[in-house]
Amino acid sequence: MKKLVLSLLVCAFVLSGLSGCKKALNEALSILGVGGGEDDSGRTEKAVKLARETRYYNDFFGVSYTIPNNWWLYEVNEENFSETKGDITDDISMDIMYGEYDIYSYANLWLISFGNLEDDRQDNHLGFDLDVRSIEGAPDMAAYMKYFEAYMLEPGDETSYRMIDSQQLTINDTVFELRDYLVDRDQDDYHILTLSCKIKEGYFLNLLIDYWPENTKARQAIISSIDKGLQLY
Repeated sequence: MKKLVLSLLVCAFVLSGLSGCKKALNEALSILGVGGGEDDSGRTEKAVKLARETRYYNDFFGVSYTIPNNWWLYEVNEENFSETKGDITDDISMDIMYGEYDIYSYANLWLISFGNLEDDRQDNHLGFDLDVRSIEGAPDMAAYMKYFEAYMLEPGDETSYRMIDSQQLTINDTVFELRDYLVDRDQDDYHILTLSCKIKEGYFLNLLIDYWPENTKARQAIISSIDKGLQLY
């Protein structure tokens, strides 16, 4: 397993100044099984500002996403997501992480992490992560969301999740299950917005976007980016 696919962590969040703030954001993504390497706290230092609009593909799932010009690419799992259409056409060639969470057995296929800024501490930060999951015993969205809720809402010692929005949202003719969570801490609360859909028999696509409450235009910007960038084919 490549080191850039991190081990799933279910742990408390740590806050220690600005560096702790960045670490907490990355740990929120690691709890959901996405993100960079074993230590993801330095992902913004590794970000690359894209000089051109760049589209990544996975033909096995029929998923592609275009990252806009001047956005920052944090990391990409090139075994799962490629700039060249046709590179990845079957599950044998992909980088897959298997594991268990409570009664659920899953396969996690992390794709890409990117955002509109290099530094995720700024109020208008939007950080996107895409992954695909296959959950044993979850053949449809209803069963998958039961898994997702149980997994997502596991509280930490110093952190809890409060869902502030739940709805179905149609983007590019695909119906997504949208959940917006406020990550409640003693200070520096932030949001994780998730959108999930079934993309192939037994597989579910997840988009996870973190943003600060001060960013009052975040929801509009997130939906606009997905509408322009995501293609299911």
